[in-house]
Amino acid sequence: MPMMTGEAYRTSLLDGRRCYIDGELIRDPADHPLLKTAVASVAGTYDRFYDPSPDAYHPMYTIPRTREDMDKRVAALGRSDITAGTTAACMALVEVAPELGKLRPEYRDRVYEFFDWCRTNDVRCSEAITDAKGNRKKRPSQQDDRDAYVRVVDRTREGIVIRGAKLHITGAPLVHEQVVLPTKSMKPGEEEYAVACSVPSNAEGLKIVNTTNAPRGDGDLRHFPISGRTNMPEGLLIFDDVFVPNERVFLDGEVSHAASLAHALGLWERSNAVAYSGSSADRLVGLAALLAEMNGAADRADIRDLLSQMAIFATMCRAGWEAAMANATQNDDGAPLPASLYISASKFYNAELHGQMVDILHDIAGTLLVEAPSMADYDNEEIGEDIREHLAGESGWSAQDRLKLLHYVRDLTADTYGGWIAVTESLAGGGQYAQRLVTLRHFDLNNAKELARKAVGLEVGA
Repeated sequence: MPMMTGEAYRTSLLDGRRCYIDGELIRDPADHPLLKTAVASVAGTYDRFYDPSPDAYHPMYTIPRTREDMDKRVAALGRSDITAGTTAACMALVEVAPELGKLRPEYRDRVYEFFDWCRTNDVRCSEAITDAKGNRKKRPSQQDDRDAYVRVVDRTREGIVIRGAKLHITGAPLVHEQVVLPTKSMKPGEEEYAVACSVPSNAEGLKIVNTTNAPRGDGDLRHFPISGRTNMPEGLLIFDDVFVPNERVFLDGEVSHAASLAHALGLWERSNAVAYSGSSADRLVGLAALLAEMNGAADRADIRDLLSQMAIFATMCRAGWEAAMANATQNDDGAPLPASLYISASKFYNAELHGQMVDILHDIAGTLLVEAPSMADYDNEEIGEDIREHLAGESGWSAQDRLKLLHYVRDLTADTYGGWIAVTESLAGGGQYAQRLVTLRHFDLNNAKELARKAVGLEVGA
């Protein structure tokens, strides 16, 4: 079937899904003041990539076979909204499909049939992996509330029934399928928690409770130049005895492969972040350079030293992605896999230093970053002329341009949206501890020790 237009996408959301925000049941996400901008962003992606040809599809549904394929996919994601990026869940399933097929051949078949269905129907999917977890000192099977992790509560000849919750689901009310994956490794006795499946957003028994970083009220979008146009909701999925037919079940009870799916999603989610980290870092450097010019400080030695730190950060972020692709491997079906060593190390490096880069940005900007008058003040007949006079900067910077730059940086780094970025920059795709674990797991420690032995002249362990 042909690809969806933006208008067709908007209509597809009117499917009876039960979405809530601020305690309100939402009938039409496209018409809600806190969700309509995000819906418009996704609809814009649909229109941007629309092709009426019957075999056309969004490049995010390309299973890469070469570096060129991967580069094209990454470029397409860069021109898309974030719900295209959350198809990382589909790529994770494809990565593990060969191993799932060794458990049960129908698992592999279902993965590829589901992937083809998503591609053909031009739908969007979520990454539903993080469980409520309850008491984190206890295993899933040890929780006082057995539903602290999503689990299978019934099995029939036609499918399974699941119960529990998934947290931090980006774009949850805007996608068509919620792809449920295990959050961690499972042990014998925890078979009910080793479940992977896909659930339609309008499935009976599924409720989606949302938060958002969208500006509230009728704010002037000039004061929110980023979040006013590119915000995205995060959802809490509540599965209240939701039936999943067999064709949408990809793992059911095989504890040996729960971790494989979790690790695969981590790789693809982190890969998306690392692929764009260089461009995002370049933007920070550019903003810092413009702020320095605006303040007449671009030639100061201390400012150029700060800019050099940011330039090194941006360069290393880009180098991490290049290294991950240069050392990519393939699964048994021929799909390339970015090297986990470089993906996790780069993700750690980016998250570890991102806050420092933002601090530099704020240092160059000064406190006017959060104290600048609004653009409505600039337009005011009584005070506007004074603002135009007193906020005009050096080097030909007008008050209007200064305000535009300051509000952009404030919205990006020092307001509600900026807070969301600060937290997700560190925690999305697993926190820093997870990145350290994965990096060490893939690092050739034996080779490092052998190099050290030879350097020292030790015979121990030879």
